[in-house]
Amino acid sequence: MLDAILFLKNNLTDHFVIYFIPLYIVGGRPVALLSAQFLGFRIALLLPVIVMLDTLQIPFFYYLYGTVSRGLFMRKLHERTTKKEERLRKSRFFRWIQLMGTPGVVAITMLPLKGCGMWSGVLLSKLLRLPKQISYPLLIVGSILGCVFLFGVGEVMLQLKDLFVNK
Repeated sequence: MLDAILFLKNNLTDHFVIYFIPLYIVGGRPVALLSAQFLGFRIALLLPVIVMLDTLQIPFFYYLYGTVSRGLFMRKLHERTTKKEERLRKSRFFRWIQLMGTPGVVAITMLPLKGCGMWSGVLLSKLLRLPKQISYPLLIVGSILGCVFLFGVGEVMLQLKDLFVNK
């Protein structure tokens, strides 16, 4: 078992670029960022990539929230986003974030929690009826702050590992 873990660690380190985007798509920003950090990649390399991937999602989510079509796929997708919107509207946390206004868009975008991130940030900016010229910079700032926060968490975890392993 230890040999398999060491093989994966060495293989991932050598070819991490191949695994980074699928990790980002499947696990989101926290999984991709923390795994890269634990493998030794630094923020200077990863921050622009993560922010770019987050920024590329914004128009897609705007399109998704704004489109209603008669096609079966689009109807099901619209029903799913409507259910997510209703769940979020009933959530106390989301109401609190919504009361924050534009800083709430940054806050919900940066949080590394399930249900937060770009999808929810775009949804909140649409619910607040923010123009795209205002919401795009807010979402990008949320992405950057979220990356910095996750790197801080990762550094703490690495320091704790070093503290307990080196004893």
